Amino acid sequence: MQRTQRRSERYTRRARQRSPARRIFGPMAKAGAVAYKRARDLPKLIALWPHELDDDSPEGRRHMLAKLRSALRAERRRALSGHWSYDLNRHLGLLSAYKGELAGLDRLEAQPNCTRRGNDFDCE
Repeated sequence: MQRTQRRSERYTRRARQRSPARRIFGPMAKAGAVAYKRARDLPKLIALWPHELDDDSPEGRRHMLAKLRSALRAERRRALSGHWSYDLNRHLGLLSAYKGELAGLDRLEAQPNCTRRGNDFDCE
């Protein structure tokens, strides 16, 4: 009984520690998200229609996040299986694009609603 407890304690301790990949590539993905430009980066990563690329509305951003999540899931699957077509640079690009789109959505949702006419709001 004690032996199994020790194993589970070791497992939870290891699970709490940051993985080496996250420690190494996390800052790279964060820097990529800061430098992310939608029109430049997205067409290289996933197949898009021009109207999808031009849609900067919150709904368009959510749709793009869903597409990026799907592409990330597929790339992760290729990585874990050791598939020959896995590309670490593409994986980092997808992760950076995902974080950049998420930051863009957060900025859009944090803006005040500027649809009213008049000078009620300090909108541009």
